[in-house]
Amino acid sequence: MSEVRQEYTRENYPTSGKKYNGERAVISLTSWKARINTVSKTLYSLIKQCPGFHIVLVLSEEEFPQKEKELPENLMVFVENELIELLWVYKNYKSFKKVLFTMDKYRDVPVISADDDCIYTCNYAQELYNEWHKNPKKIYTSKTGYMCGFTWSQGASSLYPPNVFENVGLNNINLVFKFGSNDDAFYAAIAKKKRIFHKSLNKCWFIFHDDFGSMSKRKLYNAESQLKNFFKFIKV
Repeated sequence: MSEVRQEYTRENYPTSGKKYNGERAVISLTSWKARINTVSKTLYSLIKQCPGFHIVLVLSEEEFPQKEKELPENLMVFVENELIELLWVYKNYKSFKKVLFTMDKYRDVPVISADDDCIYTCNYAQELYNEWHKNPKKIYTSKTGYMCGFTWSQGASSLYPPNVFENVGLNNINLVFKFGSNDDAFYAAIAKKKRIFHKSLNKCWFIFHDDFGSMSKRKLYNAESQLKNFFKFIKV
């Protein structure tokens, strides 16, 4: 049993806010202290542009030990009015907690990624869902990247089929700090290992509202090495 499995299971993730009500897919994002005061901009755009989708914000108790008491009012208004679900994990897995824990909890519906520094300008979740419905075996994304034989999806706007990684992501999450900070590389390595294909819609559905502390300029550093190491050591 992996470390993360000892922390939580899908039945006992601490949550607050909105309850899942059978929505066709779940939008999932994460945030951290440097952006916690501005993530409300992203959440507002998701609520406005993507009606009919369940929105989950994943945060770490390790980073916010007092949980909701440490969160800004402009975020808690969405939680208290049950517009989003707040899902807590213990350890701070940084960007790697964006979709894996939500995917574990909601195994029967697609999980769609969002980034906390984006404002979404249309119902991108519906566009991704429509494409997935035509062929439910692929990962759909706004844009794909290619490197040394790997295809990866854009973390700010990708749809992952229901439970597509099964237990592989969480069971190998101990590798993330050993080999790098690029969650997209981690998912790309899992996808190649499991022979899951990607499809790019070649669109851009968002604008950035905040570049403070952005990891996007750093996360490609040594990405080739990260991809190869993830692929080599991931156990399927």
